[in-house]
Amino acid sequence: MSNTYLDLLAYFGIGGAHPGGFSLTKSILENENIQPNESVLDIGCGTGQTAAFLVERFNCQVTAIDNHPIMVEKAKLRLKKMEAPVKVMEGDVQNLDFVDNSFDLIIAESVIVFTDISRSLKELSRVLKSDGHLIMVEMTAEQHLSEEKQRKACNLYGINEILDKEEWILRLHQAGLTQVEMISTPSGLIESEINDINPSKNIHMDLYELWEEHNKFMLHNQDLIGYRVFKCCKS
Repeated sequence: MSNTYLDLLAYFGIGGAHPGGFSLTKSILENENIQPNESVLDIGCGTGQTAAFLVERFNCQVTAIDNHPIMVEKAKLRLKKMEAPVKVMEGDVQNLDFVDNSFDLIIAESVIVFTDISRSLKELSRVLKSDGHLIMVEMTAEQHLSEEKQRKACNLYGINEILDKEEWILRLHQAGLTQVEMISTPSGLIESEINDINPSKNIHMDLYELWEEHNKFMLHNQDLIGYRVFKCCKS
């Protein structure tokens, strides 16, 4: 299914577009004891920024997946230049082509909210090893959203719903992720610093207008919508 906001990120080739940006990614992963023999799945890998960091920092076995073909193309280009041994492929988090218990660590940075949340979480739980971990950075309602605010945000980002932190935890539990903790981070939905960009040629003006609309929305709704970082496991 087409999503214009995800088209924006793909055509501009923005790395670290998720809340908190790449600096948040590095700060979270530096606290993980990832071993070279461990298998890591980067879901919604975008341009491959996080996958590249994982290989450089931990020399682990990384598989990177995105459902946008332009993102996959740009991720492959980045990792080819690095000569990084990362498997990059197009795929759908709602229907993963992996056997059960495949990965020691799964990372999803502002990905699940753009899908059928419950279906995606069940798939991630399925492919996660029993002693593995899922780390998610996801948009979160900071307080009750009026129907108008909910509708405006959903229309802007092409999503179905915005969950608060308790609703996220409930969905994770329902997916079989019985142990859920929140990693302490600033929760405000602030503009991520954009210093990693690989734009396509001939970007349509509509995408520039959408980017401006996104910036205005964040500026005026920082008290209503933020993000949380969840770390989960099955046992």
